[in-house]
Amino acid sequence: MYTLQTSVTFLLAGFTAFISGTLGCQDKLTQCPGYTSYCGVADIKAACPKTCGVCGRPPPGAAAQCGKPAVQLSRVIAGKNAKRGSWPWQVLLLKDNEPFCGGSIVHARWIVTASHCIDKLVSQPYRITVRVGEYNIDVNEGSERVLGVQSVFMHAGYYRLANDIAMLKLASPILFNSYVQPICLPSKDVAVGTKCYITGWGKTNPNGGVHPILQQVALPVVSNSLCASKNTKVTNVRLDSGMLCAGDGGATLKGGCQGDSGGPFVCEVGGRWELHGAVSHGADSCSSKEAYTVFARITQYLGWIKNNIDRYNA
Repeated sequence: MYTLQTSVTFLLAGFTAFISGTLGCQDKLTQCPGYTSYCGVADIKAACPKTCGVCGRPPPGAAAQCGKPAVQLSRVIAGKNAKRGSWPWQVLLLKDNEPFCGGSIVHARWIVTASHCIDKLVSQPYRITVRVGEYNIDVNEGSERVLGVQSVFMHAGYYRLANDIAMLKLASPILFNSYVQPICLPSKDVAVGTKCYITGWGKTNPNGGVHPILQQVALPVVSNSLCASKNTKVTNVRLDSGMLCAGDGGATLKGGCQGDSGGPFVCEVGGRWELHGAVSHGADSCSSKEAYTVFARITQYLGWIKNNIDRYNA
């Protein structure tokens, strides 16, 4: 029986004979089917992409082009069905295997979501799973993958929906593909009036259940002063600089609802999509006439997000 060391040595000896060939999604050695248990070894994974199930995908943790979905938009209250694959950074969070919130892929090992989604789960990450590549919750379409959560990071300043942002470190890296990609982090705020998109599987009416198909809706960014004049008397939440508001003030029914929490609010900037908000709160009734939808303002938390990734990514 070969040991792991001798197996790797054997493969390395023959690997250069194949590396210049264009073999696509095929194993490069006939011995590959016998090495499935060694797919964690980089050289075996490279020599045996078909056996190791990584054909056409970058290796775990590899950089992916952020904010550039392979599937383009066809040009969640009062929203419409998204096109499958057009929001590849959107994830579905499950608690004890039941959908409860959304989130955004910002790195192969990291998800951004809302603190109010996970404030009771910081010490119980094993209860959370992350489903990437999801579109229709009721149908297995082949792009879905479920990953466990290793650690939960809630913002230390979270209190009464202030600093309503959190991060999940995944137990294993995401394998990116056409349906699973990261969203770019922003460098600065977008201007008031910019139309951005909220996506999620949240309720389409406050008394219903989650929507099985991913929804999308465009909302214009509004100033915090305008937002506060409408929201404060309804939500009883003090608006601060860490919050971002969007909506049309009730002209339509467009807005977020329960189940959208933690999910992305994204804006197209310079030809790529950036994460500008994580869904936080609004009116309990989900009525856009009563309150604007409020998000954690990502630009205010860039340092916190990047520090977590740099410090805890090992």
